[in-house]
Amino acid sequence: MRLLPDLLDLVLPSRCVCCGRGGLPWCLDCRPDSEPKPVALPSPPPVVAAGEYGGGLRSALLAYKERGQRALAGPLAAYLSDAVDVGHRQFCQGEPAPLLVPVPSSRSAARQRGGDHLLRLVAEVAPQNGLDVLPALRLLGRGRDSAGLSAAQRSANLSHRMRAIPVLGGRPVLIVDDIVTTGATLTEASRALQAAGWRVSGAAVIAATPLRRPRHSRPVALPARRRHVSAGQIQDEGLAFT
Repeated sequence: MRLLPDLLDLVLPSRCVCCGRGGLPWCLDCRPDSEPKPVALPSPPPVVAAGEYGGGLRSALLAYKERGQRALAGPLAAYLSDAVDVGHRQFCQGEPAPLLVPVPSSRSAARQRGGDHLLRLVAEVAPQNGLDVLPALRLLGRGRDSAGLSAAQRSANLSHRMRAIPVLGGRPVLIVDDIVTTGATLTEASRALQAAGWRVSGAAVIAATPLRRPRHSRPVALPARRRHVSAGQIQDEGLAFT
């Protein structure tokens, strides 16, 4: 239960998770530019990531995901929104608008984190991109903690552990996750969805680990919205996170 930490987030002044500066929970100077790029993975689906899992983006994700700093949901959702936008345009050309399907958290993880951290982000991203969310996946059984596992071990740990609801209508899906490392989670999610009759167009994530660097060095053209903002936007962000 995260009631006390959530109340403290509202009462105590915010400090940047990276540099400790007061004001915002993640100051603009510590936010890397969002440059969505394709990610090289050994198996489908095709993936685009908003940035690399390192520096300020890693610090913010860990603070939001593992330490319950929900004030970071807005900034992180902005990165995810960029990745979803590029994934939608690149992977779903000529198709109906895709449904956003978040990778599910385990029940134990959701309890520890005060809810499904990814679903919370996707619910914020979907209306920004004019899309709908469908929590079509569920995770079965208990697996090992993926930290420290090799690519083969991650794949075996997740093998056939996801199930999807039967297909509804003819819309494609775009799988959404926070971090991609080996791609095992996205591959299992894609398998489960296709087994239930869904057409998987691709996936969008906030960050890709250095183990899976983007295949191409040229970034997808997008405005660098995370750092270069107007004074009015800065004020709006400050109000949103207090």
